[in-house]
Amino acid sequence: MPGTCRLRGSRQTLVSRFMRRLLLLPLLTVWLGLVSCQSPQRSAGDGPLIVISLDGFRWDYLDKHPAPTLRRLAAAGVHARRLTPSYPARTFPNHYTLVTGLRPEHHGIVNNQFHDPALGADFGKTSTAPAWWNGGEPVWVTAESQGRRAATYMWPGGEAEIRGRRPSEHIPFSKTPTESERVDAVLAWLARPVTERPRLCLLYFDAVDIMGHNHGPEAPETAAAVQQVDAALARLLTGLEKLGLGDTTNLVVVSDHGLAETSPERVVFFDDLLDLSLVTVEANGPHGGVRPKPGVNAAALVAAIRAKAPPQVQVYLREELPARLHYRASERIPPILFVLQPGWCIEARTGWAMFKAFYNRGNHGWDPATPKMGALFIAHGPAFRRQVTLANAENVDVYNLLCAVLGLTPAANDGGDTLARAALRR
Repeated sequence: MPGTCRLRGSRQTLVSRFMRRLLLLPLLTVWLGLVSCQSPQRSAGDGPLIVISLDGFRWDYLDKHPAPTLRRLAAAGVHARRLTPSYPARTFPNHYTLVTGLRPEHHGIVNNQFHDPALGADFGKTSTAPAWWNGGEPVWVTAESQGRRAATYMWPGGEAEIRGRRPSEHIPFSKTPTESERVDAVLAWLARPVTERPRLCLLYFDAVDIMGHNHGPEAPETAAAVQQVDAALARLLTGLEKLGLGDTTNLVVVSDHGLAETSPERVVFFDDLLDLSLVTVEANGPHGGVRPKPGVNAAALVAAIRAKAPPQVQVYLREELPARLHYRASERIPPILFVLQPGWCIEARTGWAMFKAFYNRGNHGWDPATPKMGALFIAHGPAFRRQVTLANAENVDVYNLLCAVLGLTPAANDGGDTLARAALRR
């Protein structure tokens, strides 16, 4: 019957098509695998991202001092020979730049201590009021607002409520915990059930910075501190393996700045340059800042200071500071700025006779382009390329990289995608 013939023909066609598609299935699987290899985030998976700050770890400590674990991570993953900090090369401004992608002039944490004329208050290292921190959106807020749990261990700003949010877990700064205790706290977070486990952890170590300040960057005490934090990283890696997370965890190891040698013999004094009764001193050390009191003409004062200033110091009105330093756009920045040559500092004479005996043997805060201000950057894990060395990276680009690893939409920031493109697997 004609109808029967048409039915038989349709069945044969369907069988034929099915067999052809079945034969093509392995090729389709291979093709999909090749396409997925080209995605920048394909290897990020659901494993944790741990961001580790080694405060004061200069870029060349990796070669100068014993650090076998860090060297292994750098050789196997992505290593920027130098991470350029933001100005000033200080701890709080740069830790907040790393996690917001904003320059200090935009996120508002312009120094370790500073004055806000609008608030009529002074910021210090223990300040947690939202008004200080709301100028930027740190990556843990970005993560929490997009459904990823985050945890911070002693990271600057981690204990503050920022834009109405806090990380799911946070431990504020304390001098008490050892490196091992810090590592074990993070491992305890990651040992939780998957639904309770943070996807993002930020961990802070300060031993290298402390020893560098006290003894200088080349001192054996600083070398011992490098070895100490390197051992802490080895402990972390061992712990991740025991938790079954060794192959799925992404690590980003950074520092906030480098360190240069200082001496009480290389000091310029405010008192020799201006009448201190006319100003409030708001920044000293490797970079200086003063705020003229009401009725004092800042431009005239700068002209008078320049007439007396030695060659080791350059004096600027805030709006005249070189644009490449990105340090003009906040009222929290002092109106008059002193930019020192590397290794030189500016101080007040009051109390100097006593202070001199305990003066730091190492410091930071100079122009980020200064070789010794360079910081550390290493990225390792399934999201990152392998055996890649970059000449330089900018710390303002780190936030966008972290967001890319976690699959987050970043908040508006000053960074770009240069680091993410260079570091992530494609």
